[in-house]
Amino acid sequence: MTETAANRKRPNYGIDAPTAVRNLILGGAAALVLAVVSHLLDWGLTRMATGIGIGWLAMAGWMVWDSKVGKLWSRDRVLDGLHLRGDETVLDVGCGRGLLLIGAAKRLTTGKAVGVDIWNTEDLSGNRPEATLENARLEGVAERVEVKDGDARRLPFADGAFDVIVTKDALHNIYNAAERRTAVREIVRALRPGGRLFIGDVRHTGQYMQVLRECGVQDLRRSAESISSLLLGALSLGFVYPAHVTARKPAPVGGQGVGHSATT
Repeated sequence: MTETAANRKRPNYGIDAPTAVRNLILGGAAALVLAVVSHLLDWGLTRMATGIGIGWLAMAGWMVWDSKVGKLWSRDRVLDGLHLRGDETVLDVGCGRGLLLIGAAKRLTTGKAVGVDIWNTEDLSGNRPEATLENARLEGVAERVEVKDGDARRLPFADGAFDVIVTKDALHNIYNAAERRTAVREIVRALRPGGRLFIGDVRHTGQYMQVLRECGVQDLRRSAESISSLLLGALSLGFVYPAHVTARKPAPVGGQGVGHSATT
């Protein structure tokens, strides 16, 4: 029997921050229960508890929507902006279940997309290499995708191994500032002279900019992820500010630019 579009299995890129989503749902439900009890017993907490409950449940709903729909839109905007030729070797640092990794592979022809992760399920539900490879198979790019175990602070690749390196919403999960700096320097080390990098994150992008300046990259830019990012940054007093950082590693004068490279 021919498989139809209705029953064809779709790739699953997981729920971001599943523990936070769970806690928001539980907290929101508890707040609404408190609102009902407060109304019945005239405790004077009804309005406040209702507002908190609705707010937390709405935030949980938005996080689930963003995990299932919004981040795919964001992924496509990011990768479209990289203008991949198709022959590049691309690395996704903190690839998770393959959102950017597979999106890049779909834009490659003779190139290859490599993902590296420590597979932390606290940051992404069901985060394991088998899920990433299954998503690559479902998206029809399994032959162009490779995944490896590895830490962003100690990338298991040779100097200058990649033409393009991307990472999104991963580095902020490194809580030590010095170790985040190390991760950014590792990205630059693994990037081929003339190669491009993209770092998207919800925090610390100013720090990434500082480290990249110290590394001597070119064409360094930071931009808000969206208009809502500017509002979120204002409401959180800068604590949360989703932004994108892009740069290019200088090519030696008279040297070879971006081309094919090894990942060993």
